Amino acid sequence: MDTTHETVVRLGTGSLCFGVYELGKPVLYLSDPELIREVLVKDFHIFTNRRKFITNDPMFDKMVGSARDLEWKRLRTVMSPTFTTGKLKRMTPLILECVDTMNDNIDKIIAKNNGQLSEPVDMKRITGAYAMEVVIQVAFGRKVSALIEPNNPIIENARKMFSTSLFSLVKFLTIMLAPNVAETFKISPFDRKVTQFFRDFSLTLIDDRKRGLETGSPVKRADFLQLLLDSIKNNNQAMDGSDEYTDSKSAEKYREIQPTDDMTDKSLTNDELISQCVLFLIAGYESSATTLAMCLYNIAKHPDVQQKLYEEITKFTEQKSSADPYEAFFALKYMDAVIDETLRLFPAAIFLERAPSEDYELKGTGITIRKDHVVHIPTYAIHRDPDNFVDPEVFRPERFLSENIAHNPYTYLPFGAGPRNCLGMRLAQLEIKLALVNLVRRYVFYATEKPLELGVATGIMKPKSVDLRISKRF
Repeated sequence: MDTTHETVVRLGTGSLCFGVYELGKPVLYLSDPELIREVLVKDFHIFTNRRKFITNDPMFDKMVGSARDLEWKRLRTVMSPTFTTGKLKRMTPLILECVDTMNDNIDKIIAKNNGQLSEPVDMKRITGAYAMEVVIQVAFGRKVSALIEPNNPIIENARKMFSTSLFSLVKFLTIMLAPNVAETFKISPFDRKVTQFFRDFSLTLIDDRKRGLETGSPVKRADFLQLLLDSIKNNNQAMDGSDEYTDSKSAEKYREIQPTDDMTDKSLTNDELISQCVLFLIAGYESSATTLAMCLYNIAKHPDVQQKLYEEITKFTEQKSSADPYEAFFALKYMDAVIDETLRLFPAAIFLERAPSEDYELKGTGITIRKDHVVHIPTYAIHRDPDNFVDPEVFRPERFLSENIAHNPYTYLPFGAGPRNCLGMRLAQLEIKLALVNLVRRYVFYATEKPLELGVATGIMKPKSVDLRISKRF
């Protein structure tokens, strides 16, 4: 996909790590799973922070993804209870409402062709609208018509946020090569009109919720926005820690980030509240939309996989019609494998980065990483390394079935690893699974002759379009 993959194959195969200069600055690339574990998990207390990046926008600097050290721990502690098992179960019916809306939209597309095979449809646009509807519904308690309105401003601005252009490249290079110039002229890598749109939209959501509470609304939602508002009101005492978060697929349990006196001595500020709301909107859109679209692309390119998945789903729906949807959908092992293999080939984040808070000697290498120098973990390249996966360019879901798993867990990092892994991982998995079950059960997807074009924006994989044909099963 990009030269990073080729560089890792050329320099990294058979070695633990290698160094490069990026725009004159030293960066250490790690491809060895044991060294990756040291950085992401074992010595996380030293590698808490990511690369420091100039944004010249306080809203982005206050996001949990950008925060550093104790500020990051405090924000993470406040936000983590959003994704407990109990809350995800309560989100499931809301997500299924969004799935139904997506199905209705696809039905209308097929109906335009008299119910026969549709013309090529950009599934990325559809999955993007679905992902945004889910985020706004489950996090903010609002319904939007993103799937019905093709030019919905929320979706259009989300696309612009992850778009690339010559102008954005010039701004990025200025920030990297001449940070003093970028600071002087307040150059931001992001489109200020787009960021202002999401700032204003978040303020509207917050103000609407506050007004509802002030007027004595009988229903207090247990969602992301309410959790943050409670944090402001109650100085973090409203956190619900009753559900323990573990990642069952990891080789070891990640350490919990527990609140301490130096993390809970102040609640979220209003600016921090707005920043987390904007982050939730942006982060919840692109990665989930791309992963779901690429799942559909892969099964369209491999009809045998699509048929096997359909048979598993059909058998499941016949036997589990009255089961709890949240619990039941996690029993679909082949579907899990399809999603896992899609994330191996097309991870939403193509790399991870950390920067040590002090000089650090990398175990067994004799290499000292200087304070704040960047450690780069090229996820995309690691996932396609033949030393880690046999026939790495081949889409083969069976490699992720429990009886076949042979890879080291630190060679598969679609959501990162350790305490700073993807905060919204469980919600993303849930919304992808609920959508995939319903889509495959209801439709058949066919590949087109149009080649897949992949791009990258701010480290996020972004297909330009995912064009498929669709027919209805019933």
